[in-house]
Amino acid sequence: MSDANTVALVINSLTIALALPMLMLLLWQDSRSGVNLFFGLLMVMVIVWSTGMLLGRISAYVGNLTSLTEWGVRLLQIGFTGACVGLYLFAVILSGGQGRFFTRLAVLAILVVLAYQGFIAFSTVAPAFDVQPDGTLRYSFGSAATVIYASFVLMTLAVTWQRRRKIRDRGLVIGIFGFGLGVLVELISPELRNRSIGIDLSAVSSLVMSYSMVRVQIIEPLAGRANQLKAVRDVGLAITSHVRLEEVLRTIAGQAAEILQANGAAIFLNQGGTLELAAVHNMPQAFIGQRLAMGEGLAGRAAVTRQSARVEDYRRDWTGQADMPFAKETFGAVIAAPLIFADEVMGVLVVIEGPQGRRFDREDVRLVDLLGPQAAVAITNSRLFERQRGLTDELEAAKNQLETVLTSTENPVIALNRRCEIIFANPAAAELFDNQSLTGRRIREIAPTSILPTNPGLALRELNQRRVYIYEVTIRERTYLCHVGLLGRPRAQGFVAVLNDITQLKELDRIKNQMIRMTSHDLKNPLSAAMFHIELLQEEGAGLFTDEMREDINTVWTQLHRMNRIIRGILDLERVQSGTLTFEECVVGDIIRSSAHEFEDQAAKRGVKLLIDVPDSLPTVTGDRQQLVQAVSNLIENAVKFTLEGGTVRVSAERIEDQVVIHVADTGIGIPPEAQPRIFERFFRAKHPGAEQISGTGLGLSLVKAVIDAHKGRIWLESEVNKGTTMHLVLPARQATEMKKSEPV
Repeated sequence: MSDANTVALVINSLTIALALPMLMLLLWQDSRSGVNLFFGLLMVMVIVWSTGMLLGRISAYVGNLTSLTEWGVRLLQIGFTGACVGLYLFAVILSGGQGRFFTRLAVLAILVVLAYQGFIAFSTVAPAFDVQPDGTLRYSFGSAATVIYASFVLMTLAVTWQRRRKIRDRGLVIGIFGFGLGVLVELISPELRNRSIGIDLSAVSSLVMSYSMVRVQIIEPLAGRANQLKAVRDVGLAITSHVRLEEVLRTIAGQAAEILQANGAAIFLNQGGTLELAAVHNMPQAFIGQRLAMGEGLAGRAAVTRQSARVEDYRRDWTGQADMPFAKETFGAVIAAPLIFADEVMGVLVVIEGPQGRRFDREDVRLVDLLGPQAAVAITNSRLFERQRGLTDELEAAKNQLETVLTSTENPVIALNRRCEIIFANPAAAELFDNQSLTGRRIREIAPTSILPTNPGLALRELNQRRVYIYEVTIRERTYLCHVGLLGRPRAQGFVAVLNDITQLKELDRIKNQMIRMTSHDLKNPLSAAMFHIELLQEEGAGLFTDEMREDINTVWTQLHRMNRIIRGILDLERVQSGTLTFEECVVGDIIRSSAHEFEDQAAKRGVKLLIDVPDSLPTVTGDRQQLVQAVSNLIENAVKFTLEGGTVRVSAERIEDQVVIHVADTGIGIPPEAQPRIFERFFRAKHPGAEQISGTGLGLSLVKAVIDAHKGRIWLESEVNKGTTMHLVLPARQATEMKKSEPV
């Protein structure tokens, strides 16, 4: 054996020995990868080729081992054939040139070729070889085999060159070309074949490919992990530097394409269960607005499965609906990654490579998966920011509108915090208090005590119960109706007071009352004369009148009597409102019993039970007994009139702290909710089916309220249609200090 063959054998053995551990490392790292499996097949064939070559050359050198040399040549031919086919399949799979059908077909072709070579190896036909006197082994390939092997190698080189951009590492391209060159040397030059130059070149190329595979799949990902994290951090900083959603989406798409060195990127947003294309990078803006249903397109699949999806060749591998217009014609490798935040799919990030671009691998998918959560957070923050900005704009617009209304109104408006410090006052309020700067000052510093509520405890109770307290104040000879309300819900943060100038209304009301009072006085005398003469006619003409005349006189008498009650009610109401009441110590029980006694017969005739429940321990009250009796009588009369036969009217009283509370409850027809706010107005009568025939003037409840107000009390009602009404009267209990009789209210 020549020195050249010896060196070639050593080189071949060392390269195979070094390539095997790297092959095992690749298969251990990912045994499911098609690229790794086909590379492993190639390396097995190279090992068979090298083993056959070593066995044949060593046995030829030793001599007298013809059968062993023959077996070595057979193994050499099997390995050489498998290496040629395996190299082609590895190059095609590495460059993503074919799909799954081709892979299955290629595996079947390898099995057929190997089966054929195995059949030849075990046949009786001896391979073509001879051994030189110096122990050098010479072997050759048939013409047909040479053409077939050369065709495989040339197709491999053509595919590798055409798709070189899809192969991630240049070392793999160099290794494939080197391996193919070694095979061609083995086929074309017998002299170089005999010196093992071709197989050594292929073996070294196998080592180069093994190292490149390990570097691409293991070394670079490990070494580049820090760079990837830095890149993702830079992407996060770039994303969070924008707050507008459109800018954030464009930044995410651009950074994703840049970090993967891809041709383009796009982002679909989840809009109520539909994916809408919201941003693109290096793609037509006209695509924006395209919609996909969940599950449609590669993006829809990623959204439904919540896992990243990858295809090597979109036109070849994706059979579903296209994600975008012209996607089948223009997309190559594609990655679709869901953007998930708080278990909600916010959208899908799609990174796209052109048909002639490189393939994406698992590291690319992992990098997009690292970018996805940051993108989802950025999208969520942008949406929250835009929502907050929208709310802020709405609040600002509402604030400006409210300020415009408050500043333009002529009614003074003052807002206070819980410490009674002024936080807002419109120009009308400032003018009312001599154009002072009111904001930040306490209300007691600018307002005299006379215009504040005389009973702060009562005001707070009213505010807590009804959220509003209304009272009259006089400022600079002008009368205002002050509405005090709570500021803020559900917990009050302060108070707001609105003053309505009612000076003219009060004057009109005074004139109207004066006219009514004067008219009532003027009508009283002629009405009394008319009633006297009607009564005289009834007595003196009883025997002369016919039945029809008697009926007419009775009708006149009834209407005159009704008119007299109206006039008496108006005069009583005016007397109460004029403030000239006679106060004395009054027993509440006597007032209630005296009032109820008057209507016992009327209640019995209507079939209504009249019940009295008054404890003897009630304190006395100070007031005008006649007016209090009339007020309670009016309530009992209304309760009896509006209660149907079989119903009940209950009059009760109790003491609550320093007050006496009288309740008049009935089971009558009730008061409609829309009429309840006006029930204490003069001449107002609520409309209720079934109550049209019940007579009344509409003055009774207004008189009751006037009497209770004159006694510094309160009155309110609770009513439900067809279930009944309860009137509540509150009177302050008599104080230890005697009030002077005839004290004006």
